[in-house]
Amino acid sequence: MKHIPSKWETQKLTVQDLKETEIHQAQTLYEKGSHIHQWDGGTLDEAYVKRCFEEGDLPPGGRKEHFKIQVITMKESRDFVGLLITYHGHPVPASFYINYLSIDPYYHKQGLGQEVVKELLEIVKQHGFQEVRANVALKNWGAIRFWSKLGVDTINGVYGDQEHGEGRFADIELMRTL
Repeated sequence: MKHIPSKWETQKLTVQDLKETEIHQAQTLYEKGSHIHQWDGGTLDEAYVKRCFEEGDLPPGGRKEHFKIQVITMKESRDFVGLLITYHGHPVPASFYINYLSIDPYYHKQGLGQEVVKELLEIVKQHGFQEVRANVALKNWGAIRFWSKLGVDTINGVYGDQEHGEGRFADIELMRTL
């Protein structure tokens, strides 16, 4: 199984591996998406991007060489517009896992997230992966709609609290066979 490229492009965007000098800027982007914690029960991690760069955000038994954090920039302006965090080969070698995808709220409703995912799905398929998975907070209706629209819509599992209520959270793992 090959890894996705360190740098790839869509019509409007460049996606490439995070450089150490970009950690602060990428962390700022991550923090702009921290509103998701109202749906997933998490808290803002002020060192998340640096930890991802240095250690990775790994599944149990995961290895850093299968982890990738990439920044998404506009081709023309080179403005940072998003983050893509992935893991190659989890939970099985033929799986490509999207840990986190976020587009800066300033750039929402421009189709940039869809553009990234459509190209990513093609790249992942070309690299021999047989499925793509993404974890989404059950209360994050916008993300569920986003992934469903792109065909990542098979519910592979539900994790978290057993009952609905304030202060209760659950995630669904969505999947698409390639």
